[in-house]
Amino acid sequence: MPLTARKRGIQNIGKNGLSISLGVALLVVSSASCGSPAPESEIEPPPPEFSFQGAPVVVISIDTLRSDHLPAYGYQRVNTPGIDGLRRDAVLFSRAYSHSPLTLPSHVSIFTGVLPATHGVRNNLGFTFDGARFATIPSLLEGGGYATGAAVSAYVLRSGTGIGAVFGVYDDAFLVRGEGSGAPLERAGFDTVEASRAWIEDHAGAPFFYFLHLFEPHTPYDPPEPFKSRYPSAYDGEIAAADAAVAEFLEFLKQVGVYQRAIVVLLSDHGEGLGDHGEDEHGIFLYRESIQVPLIVKLPGGTLGGSTFDEPVQLVDLLPTVTHLVGVAPPLGLPGRSLFGRPGGNRASSEIVAETWVPRIHFGWSELWSLIDGRYHFVSAPRPELYDLIDDPEERHNLIERLPSEADRLRAALEPKMRDLEGQLRIDPSDAERLRALGYVGEVAAPAAGPLPDPKDRISSVRLLNEATGLAAAGRFDQAIDRLRELLATNPGLTAGWLQLARISQESGRVQEAISAYETTIDLNPSLTARSGAALTS
Repeated sequence: MPLTARKRGIQNIGKNGLSISLGVALLVVSSASCGSPAPESEIEPPPPEFSFQGAPVVVISIDTLRSDHLPAYGYQRVNTPGIDGLRRDAVLFSRAYSHSPLTLPSHVSIFTGVLPATHGVRNNLGFTFDGARFATIPSLLEGGGYATGAAVSAYVLRSGTGIGAVFGVYDDAFLVRGEGSGAPLERAGFDTVEASRAWIEDHAGAPFFYFLHLFEPHTPYDPPEPFKSRYPSAYDGEIAAADAAVAEFLEFLKQVGVYQRAIVVLLSDHGEGLGDHGEDEHGIFLYRESIQVPLIVKLPGGTLGGSTFDEPVQLVDLLPTVTHLVGVAPPLGLPGRSLFGRPGGNRASSEIVAETWVPRIHFGWSELWSLIDGRYHFVSAPRPELYDLIDDPEERHNLIERLPSEADRLRAALEPKMRDLEGQLRIDPSDAERLRALGYVGEVAAPAAGPLPDPKDRISSVRLLNEATGLAAAGRFDQAIDRLRELLATNPGLTAGWLQLARISQESGRVQEAISAYETTIDLNPSLTARSGAALTS
């Protein structure tokens, strides 16, 4: 662990009037993560300072939130008084990483403590989580006498994904099922907070686990007032709106007597590209801006409040952390560790793995994998990449040729963890249509022959697709069609591009062009697009 991190932890502990032994208990996480795992016989309970059996556990997930866009992580262009207040009472993990730049796979990893390649949910579409096959935070805590509940804010985490089945109560009631694409697909964070109140009030006096999901700042960025006028960046405005919902929720927890005695975790499932490497949103790349996330953990009584932990941690650490703190036994063999105290026999190494299948499933390009081990980040791609996250945190300088031995070491460590997709991908057209309205690509690309393209070489195609959509929304159909034809000239198997061309041509009265584009779309992917094509050609 870097000396600066050690000093910071001890100094902050001193300022809060806590004993140095608490600092040592926190620092043991670092020493355990760098050495050999303890044998299973040495699994120990947490030290008394970190034993919180029966404490309420609350997890707040703010979707698509980059850690480097929060004041708690040094950003100065947005005000987040709610999150800042929580941070003062909590431990901040400055280098926390997700395992997928997608909402559904990432949340399943959070709840199960295992990687997407293990739990099998590899994309937002085409996969359903089988909660009966895996232990989860809700199921493990229910076995320890906890009630479990949740309220979510977007269709992508609807109960039908399988997540809802592992909770006692799962509130996605704003979704009107069976009414096509006109049904609500998301709700404002304040509304989700409101939906949580009755359940928490009913369980405030007993052990409970609650999950609150806020969809801000996911696209489309449209912050409410006063945040829309206050911030030139719509993304930052959405962060401010999410923070206001967090502040209201935390104040509610205080009013019902839960906050002080609870374990409260604030995190995100993934970040957002914001153009840093050519990707405006998320799902294609595995660079730091897409997978580094906030992770703030408040312990009961404000234990260790205000301290900072600088070693890399990962979202699969949450399950062993929560079970460790409340005295519930976790499954053996998990890739993560408890963030407080001894990790036991379930920590194989310090390697943090991420994957994305969006390039392959939706665009016909190569999937990507990555591995972070200490300071280095290796990205497995047709043209692999290696970055020094300490000296080059923005990942601008690929060191693959300068440090070949380091790249080979990380490649060898990553390859055993890389698993291909299993089974047949089944995407419901109505699900694809609804997620498309939330900014996701819903169509499956045509199978490609030969080596798959590197997403780095094709990322401009995503921008062209988004530009065409924006131009069409503004009524500039000729320019939108020009963008799409430019896109399809280099990506002829891109189902999403052909379908968008068909829709825009139809909307602008170009009937024959629309029919031709629909026919091509149906040839590429009959199961998803036959209904759209039939609507015009019948």
